Amino acid sequence: MVADHLWVETKSRCHGAACPDCGTVSHRRHSHYVRKLSDMPAHGRRVSLSMTVRRFRCTDKGCQRRTFVEPLGEFAAPYARQTCRLANLHTYVAHALGGSAGARMAARLCCPISADTLIRRIVRMAAVAGRPETPRVLGVDDWAWRRGRHYGTILVDLERNRVVDLLADRQGDTLAAWLRDHPGIEIVARDRAGAYADGIRQGAPAAIQVADRWHLIRNLHDAFLTVVDRHAVLARRIMADITNEVSPVGQPVDAGMVSDPGETGPVASSQARQGQREEQYRQAAAMRAKGQTISRIAQTIGAERKTVRRWLRQGHPSTWQRRIFRPGIMTPYATFLDRRLKEGCHNAARLHREITAMGFSGRYGSVRDWVLSRRSTAGASHPVPIKPVPMGRNLARMLTTETSNRSDMDVLFIQRLMTAAPVLAQATVWVRDMQDLFTRKSQASLETLLEAGERTPLSRFVTGLRRDLSAVQAALHHPWTTSPVEGQISRLKMIKRTMFGRAGFKLLRARVMHAKCG
Repeated sequence: MVADHLWVETKSRCHGAACPDCGTVSHRRHSHYVRKLSDMPAHGRRVSLSMTVRRFRCTDKGCQRRTFVEPLGEFAAPYARQTCRLANLHTYVAHALGGSAGARMAARLCCPISADTLIRRIVRMAAVAGRPETPRVLGVDDWAWRRGRHYGTILVDLERNRVVDLLADRQGDTLAAWLRDHPGIEIVARDRAGAYADGIRQGAPAAIQVADRWHLIRNLHDAFLTVVDRHAVLARRIMADITNEVSPVGQPVDAGMVSDPGETGPVASSQARQGQREEQYRQAAAMRAKGQTISRIAQTIGAERKTVRRWLRQGHPSTWQRRIFRPGIMTPYATFLDRRLKEGCHNAARLHREITAMGFSGRYGSVRDWVLSRRSTAGASHPVPIKPVPMGRNLARMLTTETSNRSDMDVLFIQRLMTAAPVLAQATVWVRDMQDLFTRKSQASLETLLEAGERTPLSRFVTGLRRDLSAVQAALHHPWTTSPVEGQISRLKMIKRTMFGRAGFKLLRARVMHAKCG
């Protein structure tokens, strides 16, 4: 025994062995030799076995084999240098951690092995593993090998929540070939990708296709967002009118609504950038009216093609408004400080002591800056800052979500917007009905809603639903979704990242499908 290494001498106690070719049991010894095997560690030390193995003569004269070595059964495989239980431990570590990390863990467990050997173990096990059982309910979705460039397909058994296979691309022909090679699938849950729909129809025409309800709701909201964006200018104008009605310009403004002096720079910079975007939009609209392509317009005005297309579709440049007023640490004491300023007290230190006695926990510098800002704007009438209008997805969410904690200004804003834009109001009502249908909160007829949707600005979305009508109807009656598939995709991404993006498809597929710790 060495300090960190334990050697064990052992031998078999069997008096005979069966010939691997003819099966005849022989007791005639021919010779023996020592076989060295690595075994599971013990007491923080590596363990090596020096096992005396005997060779026997085959007594069957008709057998072509003359001698054979006594087998070790499940203890060690032929020609192996490790026991089966140590090999299983290494395989487990390899599937759980990969090559380099697995090698470091194995060294810490006192059973060292190289990273390349661990990788070979994973690939070899995937090659000899049996064909997975064909699932009854299959989930299909794509995963990004490299986002925006290269995608693959993951197939999941939804009943067992287990990965069935990975495909190297997301083409319909590849999926159809896999389905033809695995007959017996009854239900397939998928997103609304047309390639998957065609592949399922070709490879498993008898299977029921179920569209994922989350993707249906997401597609519905994306389509509604294009309608909302067309009314962004109207929404800003209505909010400005409401704000002026509530607090006319020139009226003294509450201290909590006056912007901090430190925000002047960022606000001015944001307004300047918005002016630049509006000028770019005017140039883009003029060039588009002359028949210029989107790519040409993007090169001319210095913007992305997707940005130009979105601007032209919604009729105005995108805005990223920031709140120019927000409650701060000085807001609860603004009324008291304003009264003290009117009384003639401009000593910041004294005011700081007074409000500290009232519970103020801020620094003296905050009070000083606040007093300086009020003295610099004394006697001036501040324009009332317009409340930021919820734009884009925020406005779409406000219109389609019923909440009981809306402010009176928000309720008035929605009412006036719906009155000024009847088309938007019609689309909003229809989107709410479809949302209730997809979330199974109503028993409305899908066909009736689709007919009503054809009379709204979302008629193109309705046309897309009709092309996939059978899968949409199945989504309303079957419980299957692609949510478990999304979970397996997250696991796949985790495994992929642990290999630092250096693993090929063969190795990634082996780790995802045959991990024993999944």
